[in-house]
Amino acid sequence: MSNLKQLGLTLSTLIILTSSLILAACDSSSTPTPVPVGTLRPTFTPGAPEQPTTEPTRTTAPTSTPAPSSETRPPVAGTEPAAVSSPSPSPAATGAGRPLPELGGTLLFPIFDATDQTYHIYEMDLASGRTKKFIEEASQPAVTSNGERIAWRSWDQEQRGLLSRLMNGTDTWQMISFSEAARPDWAPDNQQFVFPSRQEPDRQSRLYLFTGTGEEQFIELRTHGSPIIGRTPAYLPDGSIVYQGCAESLCGLFLIDADGANPRRLTEFKDDTAPAVSPDGEKIAYMSKISGYWQVNVVNADGTAQQSLTDDWYWNGLPAWSPDGRYIVFVSTRDENWPDNFQLSENTDFRLWIMDATGENQRPLSDSTFRLDGVPAGVPQDEAWGWIEERMLWLSE
Repeated sequence: MSNLKQLGLTLSTLIILTSSLILAACDSSSTPTPVPVGTLRPTFTPGAPEQPTTEPTRTTAPTSTPAPSSETRPPVAGTEPAAVSSPSPSPAATGAGRPLPELGGTLLFPIFDATDQTYHIYEMDLASGRTKKFIEEASQPAVTSNGERIAWRSWDQEQRGLLSRLMNGTDTWQMISFSEAARPDWAPDNQQFVFPSRQEPDRQSRLYLFTGTGEEQFIELRTHGSPIIGRTPAYLPDGSIVYQGCAESLCGLFLIDADGANPRRLTEFKDDTAPAVSPDGEKIAYMSKISGYWQVNVVNADGTAQQSLTDDWYWNGLPAWSPDGRYIVFVSTRDENWPDNFQLSENTDFRLWIMDATGENQRPLSDSTFRLDGVPAGVPQDEAWGWIEERMLWLSE
């Protein structure tokens, strides 16, 4: 009997010990392995000097521009454009050491002079790289397709508005006297030009056509009897016009006929702006902030095949096509310190860059940097939108 009791105790002890070991093993196997934490990308913080994407207002106007009703916006026609692919931005390659192609022609571009507190238009001979001042107190140049005449936005306090002269001349004509008139673009006939202006009391940017006839010599472009609210218009070779705007609640780049009819939506993001049309009229380069950083994109003139040409943590914009359509020049802040402390400020430097029309072979066009963003002295804040409203042009030899 005593031996049986001892054997029972021994079996009980073994059972308890085995159960403990099994429970311990289960607890150990259920403990999760820590998952490594990924490295976060830097967060973009826009700088205060950049202008808002909504229409600017004066103290007498509402603090924000209400969305126009369908009665004041052109109706949407056509199908919705396909969304442009927008991968996460990545650090930009410096492009240093990449040889430039053999270039010809002249590049016109604006520089904001911190000493003069105004814009000047500069010209660069692309074959030699030599740069000189072309027109003082001016920016947003537009040149006729035959290269004979130039128009620009004047920042001269004695003669604001849109001015024009022969390319090699000195006599200047004031075409539009409204100080709010901006960014003209010549029609294919080289006689008329389209321009945006915020001259109306509601301070919304409407599209106008300079005709050179009649008492006022310009007319307001309208669709179905309503004014076209838009910015940064540019002509295509067939006479149609691409511009940044909205139709009801849909925004992006739109294409209209020469008389303002038949609006078609090309892109779907409200900040898509500064369209530049390829020489053959088949493609439109533009700048977009869909990724949180200004980048250069391209889209076919029918709204298909949207593509990002630049994709980095810097600001890129103001595309300009080469006369043969092979290259695109653009400005970039890629020389700024990033990603630690980048913000657009009065000291931000831009540099000219060039790339193939496909976005390949991006490299600096020159070693010089310059200021591009600013509000000229004596100009109300709601009349100047800084660098995003500027323009560059690549002229043939």
